[in-house]
Amino acid sequence: MKRFFVFFAASVMLLSCQESLEERAAREAREVTETKCPMPVADNVILDSVVFDIPTLTQSQYFRVKGELDNDSLFESVDSRSLLLQELKNAPTYRALRERGVLFHYVYYSTKEPSKVMLELTLTPEDYKQ
Repeated sequence: MKRFFVFFAASVMLLSCQESLEERAAREAREVTETKCPMPVADNVILDSVVFDIPTLTQSQYFRVKGELDNDSLFESVDSRSLLLQELKNAPTYRALRERGVLFHYVYYSTKEPSKVMLELTLTPEDYKQ
């Protein structure tokens, strides 16, 4: 996951001054999806795509879990919201998006059952500005 954040940060620094923050975020999300995905971000976690929706100011990240993480009971026993919130708060690459009040939407799918959503949550400014 750190590789994704480093790539995202580098992309933000190289942006044109003529694009709005929202346009840059949408373009970068498209570029990451087209050039880097699928991308392993942790053991048994693969980033499949990133989408930034300008009208709703929502960045969605779609992951696939495999191996021992592809297990309902594991997702039920872990406080995923707190883990993702802490990671979001500590990621300097998302600072501008956090300051803009962007919603961060995370979706984790099963590899064994591709239509099965293991976890879906959205972090709002009220969550990460506390």
